[in-house]
Amino acid sequence: MDAEPGASYGGLCVRPDETDGGHHRSKFWHGGWLMPATDWYEYFAPAWQERVLDTKPKIPYLHMTDIRDPSWCKERGISWDQAQEKMDMAAILISQMGSLRPVTVNANAGMFLDAHGKKKIMKNADGPKPSRFLIDHYCFNAYVLTVLNYIHLKHPETEKVDFLVERKDGVFEKLKQFYSSLEGSLEYIGHPELRKYLGELKAAGKCLVPLQAADMLCWHVSRADLGLLKGRDANRAATIFHGRSGPIMDLPDKLHFTLARAFAKRMDEIENGISKDRRKNEESNTGSSRQTEGRSGSKMRQKEKPKDSTSGRFRIKRGKGQLTF
Repeated sequence: MDAEPGASYGGLCVRPDETDGGHHRSKFWHGGWLMPATDWYEYFAPAWQERVLDTKPKIPYLHMTDIRDPSWCKERGISWDQAQEKMDMAAILISQMGSLRPVTVNANAGMFLDAHGKKKIMKNADGPKPSRFLIDHYCFNAYVLTVLNYIHLKHPETEKVDFLVERKDGVFEKLKQFYSSLEGSLEYIGHPELRKYLGELKAAGKCLVPLQAADMLCWHVSRADLGLLKGRDANRAATIFHGRSGPIMDLPDKLHFTLARAFAKRMDEIENGISKDRRKNEESNTGSSRQTEGRSGSKMRQKEKPKDSTSGRFRIKRGKGQLTF
């Protein structure tokens, strides 16, 4: 049985995944399934485990790229027909789970690259060097916002929404950095009512059933958009999406440039703010130095104090502290 330790059964869980059209300027998709946590772990995951993964020949997980790879199948003793049957069964299970809701967002990766370029504008939590703002980050943020807004409109009784993403080196850390700042971001964009739904963000491997279902969703959605679904793949897509409703967000191209301008403005504000603070500090330090010199001169005129023989500096008492020049 596939179960997640410490899962919140009082809310809803989302399992996002992402895919693209095969090159760096193609459309980028980020999507997943929304469903009550109890349905995920008490019904859907056990059924998937039993009827898809454990049905002979057993497989450790179902990932669309792997199970369509002849070499991967050969290593696990799976014929092409058996692989097709497992994918068919997965599609049937999804269609039978009435509480599953697909949520997807997509963006033009080429336009995103034109707007943001390769500038390194993101502060790293684990180091001094900044990093690039990638379309993965952009779509993840848009996806989370879409989910929270959908929950607020359709299921306001929800306590929390947990997000589970596939663990990828260097990617999850950045997503976690974004996610940790979402409360403030929601306040900033004028939607503080969405903050109460923010649950946990967790990472897991491909062996977790909900991530496999999310991968299957993104694979079929992206290829349907490209017009590449044929034969059995097209039939599976029809099975998955028959009678299914959920938000699909096509992120407009102009939004990339609007966001890039907002980033540039914010960076300028930060830089100017730092410059203003630096000038204030310099002015303050200059004023303090002049005051100190005046007091020092007055005291020295009254009574000359010898230099410290060990340090060669004047020591001037100011209140309880001591400044050394």
